[in-house]
Amino acid sequence: MMNGIIGAGQIGGTLTRRLTKLGHDVFLANSRGPTSLADLARETGAKPVPALEAARAGEVVVVTIPEAKIRDLPRDLFAGVPDDVVVIDTGNYYPRERDGRIGEIEVGMAESRWVANQLGFDAVDAGGLDESWRQQPGTPVYTTDLDAEGVRRALAQASNKRTPKRQATENSPGTFANPA
Repeated sequence: MMNGIIGAGQIGGTLTRRLTKLGHDVFLANSRGPTSLADLARETGAKPVPALEAARAGEVVVVTIPEAKIRDLPRDLFAGVPDDVVVIDTGNYYPRERDGRIGEIEVGMAESRWVANQLGFDAVDAGGLDESWRQQPGTPVYTTDLDAEGVRRALAQASNKRTPKRQATENSPGTFANPA
């Protein structure tokens, strides 16, 4: 299987190492350009490419960059990418902020589960972005070490009621005060 990975930090580097070890072809991109990926490419056999090429490189594309860097991605990153390409975004968007460039991308769950299983994980469908609050700070699943069934139970027990500590204010990251 061919995979594109955009981001070569802790998650992207680990995925590159694991996927290439499993025999996958990996096309890897980061914000510093292909030449900065020479060591990881030599170690793993991954092919360093620009982000636009990584987005078009395979059946699965993983975007694993810091949330603040999403705005730096090319606006047309996924333009022309076939609908059957699965995009996995490893980002953590709490407190419910999102730049909107990538937008909510429907992920092929069977393919995502297959990749997770290949990497030795149990995949749990926690719903779309509108259900992502079930995994936020203060919920039963947040920062826990549960098996797949435990994760399902914890997600079902989550409440979308937020304590004052967890509610957004005009000074919260990603919010803007109304101009006078």
